Amino acid sequence: MINPIFLRTFSSLAKTKHFTQTAELLNMTQPGVTQQIKKLEAQLGKSLLNRQGKSFELTSAGESLLQYALQVGKAEWELRQTIIEDEHNVGDCKLACSGSIAMQLYPELLSLEKKFSGITVSLEAAPNATIVEMIKTNQSDLGIVTQPTIDPKLLKERLGQDALCLVVPAKAESSWSSLLTLGFINHPDGHHYANQLLKENFSNEFLSMDQLPQSGYINQLSQILLPVSLGLGFTIIPKSSMDAFANGHLIRSAVLATPINETVYLISKKHRLLPSRYQLIRALLKGQWQ
Repeated sequence: MINPIFLRTFSSLAKTKHFTQTAELLNMTQPGVTQQIKKLEAQLGKSLLNRQGKSFELTSAGESLLQYALQVGKAEWELRQTIIEDEHNVGDCKLACSGSIAMQLYPELLSLEKKFSGITVSLEAAPNATIVEMIKTNQSDLGIVTQPTIDPKLLKERLGQDALCLVVPAKAESSWSSLLTLGFINHPDGHHYANQLLKENFSNEFLSMDQLPQSGYINQLSQILLPVSLGLGFTIIPKSSMDAFANGHLIRSAVLATPINETVYLISKKHRLLPSRYQLIRALLKGQWQ
C-alpha cells in the first residue's frame, strides 16, 4: 500500500513544482520532503522526477502516480461529504432525468439551492436507458424515468403521470398522410414516445418507426419544438415540454382519440444509503406530481 503521507507530499510537490514551497506548505523541512519522495520512489521501484538542476519534470511513472493521487483525493473528499455534510443539509445532490423533466424541475431545484445555500444540485438530462446505467454505476443517486425497469439492484417508486403530445405546426393537419409528409423530428426518447402514441392512435396505419421519414434529430429537448414551429416536421414529447415552449402559438397538440399518459418513476440503487439531504429532493419531486 502506498504511504498516504508520502502520497500527499508528492501531490503537493507536483502542484507547487518547488521543494521549498512544498515544505512550507506542509510544515516540513526541505530535506524531509526530499526524503519522502525518495522513499516513495524506492517503494514503487521507479523514478518519479526527472531532475534538471533545481527544477524537475514528472516522469511517466510520476504522471501516473499523480493521476492516482488525484483520484484518492477525490474519493476522500466524497467520503467527507457523505459523513460530515449529512448532518448539515449541505453537499451535492446528483439527479438524472429526461430533458423535458429537467426543464420542468430546474427552476424548482434552483429555488431549493437558494433556500438551502449549502446544497448544490447536479442535474443530468439523459434518455431513460442512460439514466438507469447512471444509477447502477453510482454516477447519479436519484433518477426519474418513464419506462418501467425490472432490475433487482434498483428501487422504483411511482411519482405520477405526464401526458404525451403529438405536436405539429400550428397550421398543419395531423392525419397519417400529413405526418408522413412532415417527417419525424427525433430526440433521445423519440421512438419510445412515438411507438406508444402512434400504435394506439393510428393502429391501422402504423407498423413501425421505419415507415416515418426522419426530418431531423436533436438531443436537446428544449430545442426540439423549434423545427416543428418552422413547419419542418412533427414530434412527440411530454406535455411538460410543450408547455415550456416560448412560441406556443406556432405549434399545436393534435387531438387524440386515445390519450397516452406516461407513468413517471423515481429510481435509486437498492443498497445505496443516501445522505439525509436527499429527503429534500424527494419531497420536491413528490410535490411536482401531486
